[in-house]
Amino acid sequence: MASTLPLLVALALPLRAQQAPGDSLLSAFLTAVREESPLLAAARAEVAAAEGARRAAGPSPAPTLSAAVEEVPDGVDLPHAGMLRLDLQRPFFTGGVRGADRAAAGVRVELATARLALLERGLRASVERDLLRWRGWRAIAARLAAEDTLLLDAEAALRARFTAGEARYVDVLRIRTERLRVQTDRAAALRSAQAGRRRLEALSPDAGPARATLDALLAGAGTDAPDLPPAPSVDSLIASAGQLQLLDLAVRAARADSAYTAATRRPQVMGGVGLQRFGDEAGGFQVGPALTASVSLPFAVRGSTRAQAAASGLAIRVAEARRAAEVVRLRTALLLARDRYDAARTQAEVYDAALLTGAREEREAALASFRAGELPLIELLDFERALAQAETSRRRAAMDATAAWADLLTTLAGAPDLLGAADPETAHD
Repeated sequence: MASTLPLLVALALPLRAQQAPGDSLLSAFLTAVREESPLLAAARAEVAAAEGARRAAGPSPAPTLSAAVEEVPDGVDLPHAGMLRLDLQRPFFTGGVRGADRAAAGVRVELATARLALLERGLRASVERDLLRWRGWRAIAARLAAEDTLLLDAEAALRARFTAGEARYVDVLRIRTERLRVQTDRAAALRSAQAGRRRLEALSPDAGPARATLDALLAGAGTDAPDLPPAPSVDSLIASAGQLQLLDLAVRAARADSAYTAATRRPQVMGGVGLQRFGDEAGGFQVGPALTASVSLPFAVRGSTRAQAAASGLAIRVAEARRAAEVVRLRTALLLARDRYDAARTQAEVYDAALLTGAREEREAALASFRAGELPLIELLDFERALAQAETSRRRAAMDATAAWADLLTTLAGAPDLLGAADPETAHD
């Protein structure tokens, strides 16, 4: 377990673009959500219940008080009964059963604690994915707004030239159609951004610390694309997979339950002391001490004992088989998630930031050339459309990569996505 701790810590860190001032707000939001999330509250309740069961495990056996009456005259004359006896009994040598019970309860506490930790890891992955999704679509909407502004300026210049008889009306219609397309795409991008915000708001009640922190986080969120770390190897990911940790604990729990069942099948010794009153030859009564001892005989019910042992063995085999099957499934799932992340990360790195910066600087020059009549409208539209599509595609590739990173973390944690997988966005290019 210790060898996987550095990897778990590294994977739990947010992407580096979020470690600016907003990272403290992100941490505050996550802390508030942990306190307010019903799912996490249920998981904490399971941990508390398991800890309570561990404290109650292996109880000291209670003594037994028993009484016996024999030879009662007329069936109701108890004072003149031939024998009265009162015994106090208790089991002895129960340390093995009690220790096995406590060990099984301890494993269940570890299992509940691990489930809670994995849910919290899944929470962070879900929040980061939807936060970056909101930021990404906001950036795309801002870029489309800039494109609409440029087209508006171009339309004004074109209308002036049309009024002077130097431009065709079809060009006016073309630029208006292009503006309509841009405005439609911008509205779709804003809708997608709002969907990301609504998913985050679903984690925070309307009145509570989480909602207030979320509002501050979104208000101060930047639009820079995050730096994307390389994915670890699949073997490293499997070694730290939360689902396998849970299944390892499930195997231990099955073995602990088997040990407890085996302890209860061993011979159990009972002993006791008491007082006995019995009649004597003179017609009176005498009182004396009484000692009792008994031992259970499991071999007398050998069939039942063997059935219990077989059932315990089968439970262990089921837990081990589930773990073996999960290794195969998890390796495939992690390979797919890592391949998707690597492909998205590679796609995001294809775009040369320097080239995009240079192209942006040429926008004003292109617009000035168009106003001067030196650049045809169709070339201006092609230039602006190509630049906007490149910048939008770069942003969407970064969003795909961060979504793939969140999916990788969610798969690694083996915890349910608290918001469900994000809906894929397609037709906004």
